[in-house]
Amino acid sequence: MIWRSAQFLRGAYPIFHLTFNQNGKLNGIKTEKNPYHKLLNKITIGFIIVVISGLFLTTNITMAVIGTIGISIIGFLLHLVLSKSKKYETELLTDELKDSIENIERENNPELINNPKTELKKEKVKEWTFTKVLTRLLLYPFCLLILWFSITGFLPEGKTLYGIFGIVVALAYPIADIMLIIGKNKNS
Repeated sequence: MIWRSAQFLRGAYPIFHLTFNQNGKLNGIKTEKNPYHKLLNKITIGFIIVVISGLFLTTNITMAVIGTIGISIIGFLLHLVLSKSKKYETELLTDELKDSIENIERENNPELINNPKTELKKEKVKEWTFTKVLTRLLLYPFCLLILWFSITGFLPEGKTLYGIFGIVVALAYPIADIMLIIGKNKNS
């Protein structure tokens, strides 16, 4: 079986542990982090500790605390977004693996060709779950803060390129999110 990396996961792809029953039927699929992903997590935590330590060593205490809070908020938001996308990609890979196993089973057992393929669960993604609302409650004000800072901080000082970049970055998530919500409402 040829395996490919997912759209987003790349180096953080999961390791699959397949369990079979006594008849050789797939019983379950468990996932765990691969060693590279575990190493990446440790390097990221180490980098954040070094940056925060550098803040405390090079600036006064109030700037260090403000910087630590800012880094913590940004880190939390990134973790939230990345964990959601990792979960989604892992589900896609698991479904693809189940489909591949079923196709191999059909090739090895021609008598199964007449049997209908099992349908994979295609859950409708709900846009107003608790975690999505919480994510929006955290990210929308953060985007507004970046937008406000770009407009009031960079543009008046003549740093037009920085201001435009900040505005584009600040508007990317809300616009994409609203377009997804509108698109899903049209399809419903």
